[in-house]
Amino acid sequence: MGPRAGVFCHNGLGDGVVSLVLSNNLHLNGWRVDTFQNSIGSMQNWIPHLPIFSYPDVDQIDKILQEYQWFFVFQNDSSEFIQRLISEGKRRDPDQMKIIYIYPSRHIVNEPYYQDAQIDPNRPVAENMRLFCEKILHLPKITGSNGFIPPSGLQHREHSKRVIIHPTSSRAGKNWPKEKFIKLATQLQKDGYDPVYILGKEERESWMDQSEWCAPEFPTLDEAARYIYESGYLLGNDSGLAHLASFLGVPTLTITRRKALARLWAPSHAPGVVVTPHSWIPNIRGLRLRDRHWQKFISTEKVLRAFDRLVQTAV
Repeated sequence: MGPRAGVFCHNGLGDGVVSLVLSNNLHLNGWRVDTFQNSIGSMQNWIPHLPIFSYPDVDQIDKILQEYQWFFVFQNDSSEFIQRLISEGKRRDPDQMKIIYIYPSRHIVNEPYYQDAQIDPNRPVAENMRLFCEKILHLPKITGSNGFIPPSGLQHREHSKRVIIHPTSSRAGKNWPKEKFIKLATQLQKDGYDPVYILGKEERESWMDQSEWCAPEFPTLDEAARYIYESGYLLGNDSGLAHLASFLGVPTLTITRRKALARLWAPSHAPGVVVTPHSWIPNIRGLRLRDRHWQKFISTEKVLRAFDRLVQTAV
């Protein structure tokens, strides 16, 4: 039996999907890996070789620190559990715990444990996970895959003209305007595609009273993943579903406010394009015109042109 490792991810869907690249590489090299993450548990059947657990209670930290030879912890200021785990783990044995920072800042090198992982904000986060395994951990077997194994009975991209539109995200400030998404879906249908929305429970009522497009409901992430896997494309805001689609091999188009965010967080496992405001729009400190009004600077026509490029790339 190989050494045991605990991987403690952020709880966002995208974070969890990408972090599995690390878990999968450790598994490939003989480690027994437990991954802790609160969003992706219903997809356990896609990764039977990578056990997924919800975060334990804070009072279990002492027990956890005795269970694994190695710890890989994604830094998270908002989680008391993660902060306590880092503090106690680094106090007991700093070499057995690697801290990983995932955010696009030139100041990242000033973080106290940056040397543990040396994340490059100019590379996609999935590529950073692969490089971490190769350059820092020196694992002999390396993969860019997060280990997804499609359940039997599914046919990849069977509905090649079905375009999933994910018009919401974790924060309203990340969302392209509703009226532009509706215009986008209208034009896609005219072009021969089958646009379909994926919406959270809290958004369904406000969206469906203004749009004619189908929006199937998915009780679990597993069911959503099956639907995405058999679809042709996914378009939407910077969100976890885009990363899920990419690791399912489905081409993505991501709309986001800043190129620096896109360089690190754009889905990169399958063909993808990112649409951002033009860099010539002023974004100086104190004004931040581009950041504050980015939705106005991305037209539906610009997104449609980007989608055409995606279709050509994904052929």
